Amino acid sequence: MGSGYKAFTAGSVLTASDVNNYLMEQGVMYFATTTARDTAITAPEDGMVAYIGSNDANEGLYTYNGSAWRKGPGWNAPWGILGVATTTTEISGSSLTDVGLSITTATIPANRRLLWTVSGHYRFQSVNDTGAFAIHTGSSGGSAIQTANFLPINTNDPQSISFSHIETTSSTAALTRRVTLIRSGGTSGVVRFFADAARIGTFICQDIGPSGAPL
Repeated sequence: MGSGYKAFTAGSVLTASDVNNYLMEQGVMYFATTTARDTAITAPEDGMVAYIGSNDANEGLYTYNGSAWRKGPGWNAPWGILGVATTTTEISGSSLTDVGLSITTATIPANRRLLWTVSGHYRFQSVNDTGAFAIHTGSSGGSAIQTANFLPINTNDPQSISFSHIETTSSTAALTRRVTLIRSGGTSGVVRFFADAARIGTFICQDIGPSGAPL
């Protein structure tokens, strides 16, 4: 295991231990925590690589991109789950209603592919009701970027629904997306996004890799 980072100066005595633990193994530096890394390397340079063995959410491989330490194997790989929202509350709506599932990501560079996935249950009071669930942009209003129509079946029997949308980021920014319930027609009652302890509604955002990656 490497000893971390050491800046050699003129006149330093280079021991066998220094050669083995710094020169031989400093290509990928090891630190117990990100704090230890930042304390040791006060002026990181573009391209440095460090492994954090903290045994928590910070553990993993980091590369320095010239302005910040970036976790993960790099641009050309998936970055994993960026956000998860859940609900156990039943929401009813007669037009455009948020179902209580919303995700705001951290800042994401352009040209990343994001997979948004919704799953849950629905029910309604009339077989004449029509509509859809949608993934909407922004914290309010906005536009639908993906919709999934529901079918009028038994009004008291919750039906499962699951759908996904792949979005490619066009610029560097944080993104907010939310799940909405759209009732477009019907003669009575309201449509419900049905969730309880046994039927949890979920909304997940996952980075699946860069745009243009090999399939």
